Amino acid sequence: MIGGFTALLFLNLINSSYSTILTLIKKDLSLSYMMSGALTSFYFIGYAAGQIPWGFLTDRYGSRRIMPLSLLGTAIASIVCGWMNDVTQILVARFFAGLLGAGLFVPSVKMISQWYSSDERGAALGVLNIGGSIGLILASLLSPYLSISAGWRGVLVILGIVGALSSGIAYASLKDRVSESSRNDYDLLKAFKHSSFWILGFLQFIRLGAYYTFISWFPIFLQEEASLDLVVAGFAFSLFNISGMISNPLGGFFSDKIGEKFVMILSFGILAGFILILIQFKIRSLLYVTIFIIGWFINFVRSPMFTIIPRIYGSSAVGKLSGVQNTFASIGALTLPLMLGYVKDATCSYHLGWAILSILFLIGVVLYLLLERD
Repeated sequence: MIGGFTALLFLNLINSSYSTILTLIKKDLSLSYMMSGALTSFYFIGYAAGQIPWGFLTDRYGSRRIMPLSLLGTAIASIVCGWMNDVTQILVARFFAGLLGAGLFVPSVKMISQWYSSDERGAALGVLNIGGSIGLILASLLSPYLSISAGWRGVLVILGIVGALSSGIAYASLKDRVSESSRNDYDLLKAFKHSSFWILGFLQFIRLGAYYTFISWFPIFLQEEASLDLVVAGFAFSLFNISGMISNPLGGFFSDKIGEKFVMILSFGILAGFILILIQFKIRSLLYVTIFIIGWFINFVRSPMFTIIPRIYGSSAVGKLSGVQNTFASIGALTLPLMLGYVKDATCSYHLGWAILSILFLIGVVLYLLLERD
């Protein structure tokens, strides 16, 4: 747990720093809104491409080897990105950051499925994800201050160096259950025959796509629409991450007690409603509350979305199956932030983009009703 906690913390610290300083990157490189969204999307092109290979490697070699290697690779890519001057080079660096960073969350799910029983996995995965939430909070608070003295490039280099050093801590702390990590006999084609597998994949597309749309666009949205400066916007955005740190383990706990399906339906319905508030917010305090609630429920569903996999298919091939599911999620994460940037360029407004996101969550509610648990 300490090793996984550390790895997720520093991975999110490195990755979420991009969104916090996106305004500076956009201005320095003279990027359009769509190209600004591409900085996130290229990361997830690599992230999507890496999910299935990292999943197979996890089932074969275990989480202890894979997770620190993934963190180290992402940290190096961040350092390289900070040195690049050409937009194309930066996009390539972002692609490799995603490709190398893909080998962390899926091994975490595998590790939890090995060490915990089926009625404990949701809470355990939620606790593990607190590390990721802390990384997001630290990035939203530290990156603006670091950028004042070091610029956006210095932020990426400094956090990359810290992340590289932390990979050693992760390796020293992690431990596999060898008797289970060597099992690799599950036929992946069996899962493809289940309609629930494909429904869950589309729901993953919505979940992570929306999550990284918020991560990518909330800071700049707060600066442009709410007229907050960089530091205040970073503080306001930290509400999204603070609520996630609390709700992540609670979502896992409640899914263990009342079932994943109920937790996910409730959360998607609430998210659909509160996203619409972003379109016509008038009171700044209401905007802060909305950000907190969106952060709460988008993180509330994270553990249930993955603990349902070993519940349906068993734990022997969680690496493979979680890798495929996370591929769907990653496609959403590269598509939806880019969608919002495109809509903003085309309409000069965020309104239509938020409305599309709300509709997707409503579709998700309907699909959850069709999702089988057995």
